[in-house]
Amino acid sequence: MSEKQFVLIGNSAASLAALEAIRRSDQAASITLVADEPMPAYSRVLLPYFVSGERADLTIRPVGYYQRMNAKTLLGRPAVRIEKNTVLLDDGSALAFDRLLIATGSRAAVPAVEGIDTPGVFALKSIADAERIRDSLSGARNAVILGGGLICLLVVRALHRLGLNVTLLISSNRVLSRMLDAESALRVQRQLTEAGVRIETRTDAARILAKDGRVRAVATTTGLELPADLIILAKGIRANTDLAGTGGLAVSRGVEVNGQLQTSRPDVYSAGDCTEAPDLLLPGKRTIGGTWFEAVWQGEAAGAAMAGAPQPSYGVLKMNVMETLGAAVASIGLTEIPDQDGRTIVRAHNESYRKLLVWRDRIVGAVLVGDVSEAGPIASLIRRGITLSEFARFDPSQPIRYPDLALPWRPLPKRNLEVQPAV
Repeated sequence: MSEKQFVLIGNSAASLAALEAIRRSDQAASITLVADEPMPAYSRVLLPYFVSGERADLTIRPVGYYQRMNAKTLLGRPAVRIEKNTVLLDDGSALAFDRLLIATGSRAAVPAVEGIDTPGVFALKSIADAERIRDSLSGARNAVILGGGLICLLVVRALHRLGLNVTLLISSNRVLSRMLDAESALRVQRQLTEAGVRIETRTDAARILAKDGRVRAVATTTGLELPADLIILAKGIRANTDLAGTGGLAVSRGVEVNGQLQTSRPDVYSAGDCTEAPDLLLPGKRTIGGTWFEAVWQGEAAGAAMAGAPQPSYGVLKMNVMETLGAAVASIGLTEIPDQDGRTIVRAHNESYRKLLVWRDRIVGAVLVGDVSEAGPIASLIRRGITLSEFARFDPSQPIRYPDLALPWRPLPKRNLEVQPAV
């Protein structure tokens, strides 16, 4: 019997996790990893630290990793089309597969703003982007960041460290509006403002102004004109689904998959930022995880399923943990209670803030500012579907720690959150 042929498209968190999961089950299979970038795997999360000069090496696997995993690599060779049992590459060559993983990631969302293509406007999704930003820093004094989400705060830290005057343009009424509640966002904004960051809420870029072929200012929808030597796009991400579309796969905002990360074609799987998977907390809804944590989780599940050793997969749990300019922040699960059966438990001090969202005796979300050490245990508690009534040591005034969670793992029953997801 011939060995199985696995092809993995992508070279980041999801793809590497899938590679390792396959190898745990199948030492003999042929595995080929394809990526459009020519370099070994690196951490995109650390790109702002590359911009600031704090990190020069972003690689996430040691030298010789691919050889030790007995995986053939085709780096700098974009996949362009999926056919019946093959993937076509940009040079016309074809790779046969028994199982295929699509882990093509995401790209920065580009707003429809006049002048958005002006030199000096940058996304930050790749090493190439980071290098272009670094090349533009000489003589730069002012930076404007379009967006107030997770990406923007990591970039704020990098540019602030380099001595630039930083302004955030945020279309909503607060930073991290999809991650934090009003109180926690206010705390983060206060720390950013005290560090010298200018924050303009309820406004957006109306036009990018140029001089001598390069960015010089941003005109806003509220009538401001802000000086800018560079502009960073931080308006969210868009899943890279073009390749999946060529194979006739079901695609919405991302590549649609079931609980085992299987697409509408049973021999093709998808994981990571390009993937729209069942939501852990909102049955009937698919969610793009958009985080490193979820990409690894999905990659492991997809790789195991591809190798014929499926493991429990209960759905996407949104989780972000980050720090910028002294503000440590974590957001896990839901940010709003689904209905009147829910409640919140808040613990607030001068230096820290914790809000738990409880729905029918289960924690379904949390926001942490300052002390984020509870993020991991809370995420585990949510994933395991533990009710507060069986969590005997639960005391709202005390931190939740891993030793407190010595309870059996169980999926979250779908009947617990039978609410209509927002359209």
